[in-house]
Amino acid sequence: MTFWYILLAILGLSVLVITHELGHYLMGKWLGFTITEFSVGLGPKIFGIKGKETEFTLRALPIGGSCRFFGEDGKEDDKDKKHPEAFSEDIEQPEEPKEPDPRLFSSKPAWKRFLVVLAGPLTNILTCAVLCFVMLIGADVLLEQSPQELLIVETVDENGPAEKAGMKPGDVILTIDGTAVFNAESLDAALKNASMDGMTVTVQRNAALETEQTTEGKLTTTAFHYSGGTTETLQFGSLLDQQTGNKRMHISFRMLPWSQVTEKYTVWKAAYMAFPETWTLGKTVYQSLGMLISGQASCRDVTGVVGTVDFVSDAMAQSETASDAWEMFLWFMALIAVNLGIINLLPLPALDGGRLVFIIIEMIRRKPVPPEKEGMVHLIGMIALLLLMLALTISDIIRCFH
Repeated sequence: MTFWYILLAILGLSVLVITHELGHYLMGKWLGFTITEFSVGLGPKIFGIKGKETEFTLRALPIGGSCRFFGEDGKEDDKDKKHPEAFSEDIEQPEEPKEPDPRLFSSKPAWKRFLVVLAGPLTNILTCAVLCFVMLIGADVLLEQSPQELLIVETVDENGPAEKAGMKPGDVILTIDGTAVFNAESLDAALKNASMDGMTVTVQRNAALETEQTTEGKLTTTAFHYSGGTTETLQFGSLLDQQTGNKRMHISFRMLPWSQVTEKYTVWKAAYMAFPETWTLGKTVYQSLGMLISGQASCRDVTGVVGTVDFVSDAMAQSETASDAWEMFLWFMALIAVNLGIINLLPLPALDGGRLVFIIIEMIRRKPVPPEKEGMVHLIGMIALLLLMLALTISDIIRCFH
């Protein structure tokens, strides 16, 4: 099953890149640009279909795609000269034409080129919104929940104070030194007030989780509580953590609200809420970039294509049901889609954002930056980008085998 998850993750990433290129293509066709090739995949061409002015090709590697405009580097190259609308070879052409070919990408007005370049990242962001819309249709979305929560122990660190005291996964924490614990904040407060030398913790053990649901219209209220089992009193020893010098129980736990209210979204509600969800995912990307720049996150936390495929396929494989696996897949694709859109808008050479910067400069100066200079900047950026992708791929492969 993991193989199919890996294949699905690869195809999902490829579709996201293709939709990016499709954004360039559709905007270019609408604004009258000449597009010589639209390819699905990378590498050697398997076959192609020749249209009136565009060749649609399928290439060997099922990752990504490309949209090639006529003379997008500012001049005709060998591929452009083979274009069906290129001048006939029987007609002698001057070596240096007085007027540039109007089909050249650089001959189009700056505002049109700006929209064509911008269309790729915007299509990725729109794809994220569409995926959010699909996930929200018929979904139960949390509207509110009680501040009181059940604190359920998930893991107990080996040789930690909790294990020595006899705490077990599944225990529900009730009190610390006689003080009721009903959410993460109250747990932190009770732990802060406890003696460094130890404390008494009361837990509910081997209890059964029970749920009660009431539905009124589109709203469903669900109450959770544990019943039965036994109440155990555990005596903790020293809580001193040698690494941090703080008090720690050395456990992990999950929180379950005493009650929550959910709403089942209609199609219209899902369409309305898809954009705020996209905005929320976009903020996650910006926050991650900010953490990288500020040093709060390490470059080792960044993954390439291999790492992304591995992460997505693992998350799907660990899902309890096929429905959960599909939901996980769609959520990751939405996150990656908005990620591609935002990253491509960064003002860096070889990215769409870098190209937009040169077009903006042209609009301000009222004349373009010399093509050879812009080309050199993008070439350096492309080399740096390829080296980064290579480094990330090697790092991902090493990480997969450890």
